[in-house]
Amino acid sequence: MATPSKTGKTLIQYNCKNGVYSLDGTEVEPLTFLSSITTDKNTTSTDLYGDGELQVTLLNDRGSTGTLEMTARDQEFEVALGFMQELSNGMGEVQVVQNKTISIGFESYYMGNDGVQKTKKVWFLGVNVSPAGETLSQNTDAINNTTASYPITIKGVNLKATGGTSDYVDANGNTKKVFKISSVPTDAGYATFLDSVPTPTQKTE
Repeated sequence: MATPSKTGKTLIQYNCKNGVYSLDGTEVEPLTFLSSITTDKNTTSTDLYGDGELQVTLLNDRGSTGTLEMTARDQEFEVALGFMQELSNGMGEVQVVQNKTISIGFESYYMGNDGVQKTKKVWFLGVNVSPAGETLSQNTDAINNTTASYPITIKGVNLKATGGTSDYVDANGNTKKVFKISSVPTDAGYATFLDSVPTPTQKTE
């Protein structure tokens, strides 16, 4: 048997840069400098038994949780989310009264076994962000810098039918969530992919 070709397969994906966010899907604002982005799938399953054996496994996919880590807290980002507020005598860290749903975009590198580095552009959809904690350490022999970690929950948005106006519904009457959408250089609209939040739409067969 011949060895299957791995042409087009991703060998490695790495780095994160040029983070952005959008509150309304149209206006896109920059994030401060990214340090890392981590996500963990929030999926559970339930086995149903009948007649003494496993009949079906039910899946519950609730998206992902993770962390958006930056080199420092982003004041404009926190004001937009209602974590901070400008006061008459400075900037205040205020009580959070609304958990806004936003979209977060960024770029990363990927490479196949051809050794050619390419840039992938990514949007997380339907994201809730929690305030970042803060730890400041005194300088010792070197500057002890810290990062700002924002916990995130990625709830996703409904996939739209061809045309993008109504929700996609499959043959069994089910809608489907899209949590993340990415674009590579060969995709249509790649150049402007991070200029606004894309609407995930069912591809025409």
